[in-house]
Amino acid sequence: MPAYTRHRNQANMTATPEKYPQGRFKAKPCRWCSNEFQPQAPSHLYCSEEWSGIAMTDGYLRKMYDIGYDDFHRMFEDQNGVCKICGSKGFALVRNQKVLLVVDHCHATGAVRGLLCHNCNRALGLMQDNTETLKSAVRYLEGATTIESTV
Repeated sequence: MPAYTRHRNQANMTATPEKYPQGRFKAKPCRWCSNEFQPQAPSHLYCSEEWSGIAMTDGYLRKMYDIGYDDFHRMFEDQNGVCKICGSKGFALVRNQKVLLVVDHCHATGAVRGLLCHNCNRALGLMQDNTETLKSAVRYLEGATTIESTV
């Protein structure tokens, strides 16, 4: 399953159980899947790295776009994991980026439109989501002729 945001590595969340009265950390349910697990630190909230990443992604998507991880994953599957405009699988802008597509949304209404590669998302933004400007750009490309360099 794709994850969208970077997250802390759970393996680094360790504490010394001896410093706690019971000498170990009490088993608790995973905040994502509800399966009981043995935490390695009080701050250890998820039973696996995968669930930790998905939970962090879910929180980010809810905060930024008012959609959850399941909504994002459904869109990703519906689009066969490719950009809705150019059909590419996208690319990473930062190291360790899990998903190569970004959530495209209308800045006026906040409505999510789909998943795009960074280039297509940036292009729409640079054209200010103006369909007339985009149509004009298409007409320009279709009618453009190459000018030979004299240098």
